[in-house]
Amino acid sequence: MHAIIQGDSLNGVISVPPSKSYMQRVCAMALLHNGKTIIQNPGSSNDDLAVLKIIQELGAVVERKDDSIHILSKGETNFSGTIIAEESGLAARMFAPILAMSSTEVILTGSGSLMHRPVELISNVLPLLGVQVADSEGYLPIKLKGPLKPRNIEVDGTQSSQYLTGLLIAISFSTKEDINLRVTDLVSKHYIDLTLDLLKTFGCIVTHEDYEIFKISPRTTVEQELIVRIEGDWSAAAPILVGAALSGSVKVKGLNHNSLQADKVIVDVLRRAGVHINVQDDVIEVDDTGELFSFEHNAVHTPDLFPPLAVLALFANGTSHISGVQRLFNKESNRAATIADMIREMGGQMEVRENNMFIKGGCTLKSAVINPERDHRIVMAATIAAIGAGVKVEIKDADAVEKSYPNFFKALQSLGVNVTLT
Repeated sequence: MHAIIQGDSLNGVISVPPSKSYMQRVCAMALLHNGKTIIQNPGSSNDDLAVLKIIQELGAVVERKDDSIHILSKGETNFSGTIIAEESGLAARMFAPILAMSSTEVILTGSGSLMHRPVELISNVLPLLGVQVADSEGYLPIKLKGPLKPRNIEVDGTQSSQYLTGLLIAISFSTKEDINLRVTDLVSKHYIDLTLDLLKTFGCIVTHEDYEIFKISPRTTVEQELIVRIEGDWSAAAPILVGAALSGSVKVKGLNHNSLQADKVIVDVLRRAGVHINVQDDVIEVDDTGELFSFEHNAVHTPDLFPPLAVLALFANGTSHISGVQRLFNKESNRAATIADMIREMGGQMEVRENNMFIKGGCTLKSAVINPERDHRIVMAATIAAIGAGVKVEIKDADAVEKSYPNFFKALQSLGVNVTLT
């Protein structure tokens, strides 16, 4: 599917989709919980659906009732067969240690871009926990045979926090004694905060010392029936908020201002750039306030904000500086390259120096055809760039957006944007 965006302003009220970061973690924990988990406000993105399919294949019973999903599981870990994570990096990295809890061999694989994303951390760490691992020259598919034996080990945290999330879940649901994980140079720390908060709901207690030593205690008794409500997705909201700041006036509903999601920092960055933002209860109102100022942001812990902030920088006076480029290489695309290609195709100017991207604002942007390399974040970024510039932009493979925000284009149409899907 291709999308043609005719530059326009955003005006109206919109609700953001549920957080897939929350949804996927809850599903994984629900699989290991012996009882029922009721998920309110569940997500329906491709990544969410992939995880629901995974837990069903691993023995959980999933039922949709009204606006909720009921997951019934016996908490057993005798898994077998081939599990497909589709294109979800979180699903693959999180479920690898969970699948390794099984004493029978399980094959973990995926599809699309996920097959080109390295899994060496899985291959390096799980053998330390007694797991037999055989990958495909550093990539999926990967064979796993446990059972995983909780031990004190050291984990490299420089590439992604998703591996650590999987380890924390698997060990929390299996250990009979206190376990310490020593983690070096952890990135995306707020995603680990989110994991720990949800683990607490499921009776798992994990504490940490400055994100360097994680103490995992044996699981406590919890109610057999648990209810978890998925909050709105700040990552999905970010492009809408940036788009409104460039052209229009939008009220975004459904966001938790006390959320543990790292990407809520988008509000602070927009304010530093001179955007007028009004926050009341669960509503954020953003208006196009005219002049924008260049800004700096370290995206090491918020890599999903890189694309919309790169677009914001195109419209800010001066040169903006976004660091953390190393976090972009193993996303759905080489996101550093796809951001650069998008900017240059539209006539913008930018430069990458080592771990830093410098984007010049104030350039006259032009109509363009954008190839997002099937990266959902680039699809959304190119869309808001078209809106801000008031030009026509054609986006190839725009259906990639369904990975995280299935109704993205319908949402924009409801806000008055001229979108043609072909």
